[in-house]
Amino acid sequence: MKTKQLSSKQLIALVLILIGAVSSIFGITGLTKSSSEDPYESRNGIVMVYATVYDNEGNSEAGMGTGWAIGTPGQPIQYIVTNGHVVNKAYTYPRYDSSLYGGEIDVFFSAAENDYVKAKVVYFSPQEEKDIAILQLPSPTDKRTALTLRDSGDIKIGDTAYALGYPGNSSQRQDFATYDIDDITITRGIISKRTTTSFSTYEAFQMDVSIAPGNSGGPLVDEKGNVIGINVAGAIDPNTGLSLGMNYAIIINELTKILDVERIPYTFSGSGFSLFHGPGSAVLLLLGILLIAAGTFFFWKERKAAASVTNSRSGLADRSSSLGDGLANGSASGLNGNPVRSGAAGSSSAHAILRGMTGSYAGQSFDLLKGKVTIGRDPAFCNIVYEKSTPGISSRHCQLSYNPGEGCFVLTDLGSSYGTFLGNGKKLAPNVPEKLYAEIRSSSAIPQTVFSLQRNKRDLCLRALDTNSTCTKNVRRNERTYDCI
Repeated sequence: MKTKQLSSKQLIALVLILIGAVSSIFGITGLTKSSSEDPYESRNGIVMVYATVYDNEGNSEAGMGTGWAIGTPGQPIQYIVTNGHVVNKAYTYPRYDSSLYGGEIDVFFSAAENDYVKAKVVYFSPQEEKDIAILQLPSPTDKRTALTLRDSGDIKIGDTAYALGYPGNSSQRQDFATYDIDDITITRGIISKRTTTSFSTYEAFQMDVSIAPGNSGGPLVDEKGNVIGINVAGAIDPNTGLSLGMNYAIIINELTKILDVERIPYTFSGSGFSLFHGPGSAVLLLLGILLIAAGTFFFWKERKAAASVTNSRSGLADRSSSLGDGLANGSASGLNGNPVRSGAAGSSSAHAILRGMTGSYAGQSFDLLKGKVTIGRDPAFCNIVYEKSTPGISSRHCQLSYNPGEGCFVLTDLGSSYGTFLGNGKKLAPNVPEKLYAEIRSSSAIPQTVFSLQRNKRDLCLRALDTNSTCTKNVRRNERTYDCI
């Protein structure tokens, strides 16, 4: 038996693939590293936020709340998350009130030790919108530990949750100078439902976790200390000042949309992650992907070249026989001497394949000559089905088919919430078929997955333009400006 040996170029390609796989594993491991294993340990990421506004006569008014560190566990932190209404007066009032001298925002690591730094606001959304503010410290510090996040889609009704913060510091300002990390409270309850509040635009968890003034901006964490929400509002008994058991926390996915736009690093626990989570790990992951892609391409190219040489040699020997058989059966030129059109439905060369290149459908193929392929989250309607928690994918997102008569693919947006896009940035009109020919490079909003379209062995790239479909109006992203979708 004759054994085929790999060429030197194929061996190099395999080495690239191996190195790429190792780099990707280390990158993913770094991005999914968790900061704590219990809610009590999350106190190491909590700070006090003290926002003060001054008038021209030297009088001042202050607002206080809770903040928490965001970033990569094990590395110095530089960003703090809190509520927009905690810093609202200090950040916005001096901008339109000429009677005010100005405002400042202090981040306290320990009021008892007078340990604080002045921070600047790098993102602000008012209370009636997202009610989120992101503060930047003057320099990185290891006085607090970055907390990890958990995808809001993983949270179920009835799950246990914990609220951490400094309740009472806004109503007991005379005691503020005594506050330290040991004064952080932790209260437990359950998630009651997921809702959109009537007083703002954010999606929130309704919960019976007890929170009070001063908790605002603090983290809501799961049993392992992963942040699942931002404590924001609650029903308080006006007579006692106690919680009435109907409290709210902004779901963490509202925050991650903002962090991705602002390119602020964060870390997800578990399997979900963004390329912006940890700079070092992200670089390793990206390098690994590039090496795997390059190695696979060169290996395939070399195998194809070798196969073509072999086929050309055998094809010369068989050509006479096969040609004679074809003429005898009337198939070489088609019936009645008419040539068979390349790519037609009845031709043996017809080829219309949707093939998964990366993501959860990598390696899977769908024959479009057999019928339409529908993409979305509804398993009763779709052929390519994503998990319900997958961001950027509607229940019935888009549909792809092949028209053999015109030799083109047809892409249709099914009225999705997030939109379907072509490679030139054009957003498809809902329910209006778009014809795609071999000369057109096309894209659709399918996060975390890359597909190829193949017709007569010519590939089109079908990839995600934007994995973060819902964005803040007119924010800059990748040097381009997007409006709300």
